[in-house]
Amino acid sequence: MITIVLVGVASFLAVFAIILKARTAKPKKTEKWEKAQIMKQLLALSERQEMTNGIARQQGVSQGPTARRRAAASTSRSRAVRPA
Repeated sequence: MITIVLVGVASFLAVFAIILKARTAKPKKTEKWEKAQIMKQLLALSERQEMTNGIARQQGVSQGPTARRRAAASTSRSRAVRPA
């Protein structure tokens, strides 16, 4: 009697495992609205990166070599030890 119950439970678990595996094996297709949302996020990220790169380039170009030398000279003078 117990053997029949155990065989029934084992077969139920086997069928349940097969059905569960069959349902989870298929990858989920992305919906159109999900693709659109991802594209919007990527575009916004790209624009943000371009804007920050553009600002960094403009700062480097606008500050000419003479301004850089003056800034370097002023910091080196303040660090130098003056004789007493």
